[in-house]
Amino acid sequence: MRMRKNAMDGSALTVTAGTSSQRIRIRALTRIFTPELVDFVVEEAGAGEERTNILPASLMVYFVLTMWLFTGYGYGLVLRELTESGLRPCGERRLAGTGSLTAARARLGQAPLRLLFDRITGASGTPATPGVFWRGLRLASLDDTLLEVPDSEANAAAYGRSSNGPQPGSYPQVRLLALAECGTGSMVGAVFDSGAVAERTLAERLLVHLTEGTLLMADCGPLDCDLFSAAARNGAHLVWRVPVSLALPLVRVLHDGSRLVELRCGGEQHGTVVRVVEYAVTTTALGVDGLVEETSEPIRLMTTLLEPHQAPTSELAELYAARWTGEAIFRSITIEQRGGRTATLRSNSPAMVEQELWAMLCVYQAVRDLGPDAAPHTGLGDGALPAAIRR
Repeated sequence: MRMRKNAMDGSALTVTAGTSSQRIRIRALTRIFTPELVDFVVEEAGAGEERTNILPASLMVYFVLTMWLFTGYGYGLVLRELTESGLRPCGERRLAGTGSLTAARARLGQAPLRLLFDRITGASGTPATPGVFWRGLRLASLDDTLLEVPDSEANAAAYGRSSNGPQPGSYPQVRLLALAECGTGSMVGAVFDSGAVAERTLAERLLVHLTEGTLLMADCGPLDCDLFSAAARNGAHLVWRVPVSLALPLVRVLHDGSRLVELRCGGEQHGTVVRVVEYAVTTTALGVDGLVEETSEPIRLMTTLLEPHQAPTSELAELYAARWTGEAIFRSITIEQRGGRTATLRSNSPAMVEQELWAMLCVYQAVRDLGPDAAPHTGLGDGALPAAIRR
């Protein structure tokens, strides 16, 4: 057993080896979201209040964050957990009602939570963190998901509904796109909008986060060559899955069987030279009649890494599996962070949906922040990783 200081009031909290997952996450909140940082974003967003009351803006920031640690709790129980955990000064014992908490959330708005996310987001892995680097390049992935929000008129107008044949979906949906660091799962950037907004449109808003020395992996479906070229211009290297049917003018075949092709955008006569790698994955499983081999459909990767010695074909094929970092992020948010619940978010207005989503991303990032510190001490080492990622 060991003691630590509470970030809110300096009182000692006892933390044991058998702490619950919620207690571990509360530790992450107190470590990352210090009172100084929370006060800063509240002031920066212009959400501070002149008069003192039992639900000041700084407390409501912690309240909205804590909602994501106790997703099955009503507002009153969330506030009680906030008080008992020490995130709320223990001297204040009055517990506000649901109506007061709803009004206080509305006064706070979404800006402080968005600023909070901007302050803590970013790659967190080091060269010692397993799965973060490959051949000197920091690995990143790009993935999206759809989240359901409450079926209010305001939400339906702002976000629209998915369609299932002739019938509209039951709930409005928000599309979330995340740029994440492989190995740690830390978010480098995230954006969200109506579910009707295309992934390509959201991806454009994340290009600013791409830097030299990054290798970005993505499954772009139908290739948008303008988006590919724009991402490459930011200095990052790319490994994107593209349709096998995509016609690309051949430049030459390389000795390892990969090909240099020309990527032309907007009717250009002379495009950009990129490299194409094609392969299939064979798996062996135990069937009724013994071992059965299954071969996947052909997979085509397009990359800015042109030299086989710089990026061997076999390594690229193995490395691409790391792209599923985004899937792991969304699983963590929708299953672990939400306690396995499939219910919609809580908020009935777009402004509060945005506040809730930024808080969700903040809590996710805070929990991920514990990963790089713990990785060197897990005993897993590089040996637990695919060979390509260990390099």
